[in-house]
Amino acid sequence: MVNRKDDMSGEKAPSRKKVLPEGWMDMSIESCEPSVSKAGNQMMIVELYNKENNYSEKIYLVAEQGKRWQLKKLLTACGIEAEKDGVYDWDTEDIVGKEIKALNEPEDNTWINREGIEITTKQNCFTDFEAQEWDADQ
Repeated sequence: MVNRKDDMSGEKAPSRKKVLPEGWMDMSIESCEPSVSKAGNQMMIVELYNKENNYSEKIYLVAEQGKRWQLKKLLTACGIEAEKDGVYDWDTEDIVGKEIKALNEPEDNTWINREGIEITTKQNCFTDFEAQEWDADQ
């Protein structure tokens, strides 16, 4: 007989990745946190949520000069515009909770499993963002 006492208060099920349909979809921004990539690049980790599929996924947007084009698209989709000098003055709270459209173009993801076998699966790839258009008749 084995007597154990394990604190499992912090245990939670792993998030399961799901491949969403290709094309434009309505998303909300759940969170936005600054971070640094393994390569040392500044980035923003943004969590997008799709209500239709009840699915959220984190995306990683580089925030280094010359590589911020996707972050710029996201800010513009959230209604944040550059000042006359091209500078975007924003805070993470300016985008959290915003409703946007995101273009998903699933791409191949190749990896090696525990048995050393190369596996190729599809993964979401959000390549563009636009402002959410509202229908005044609804």
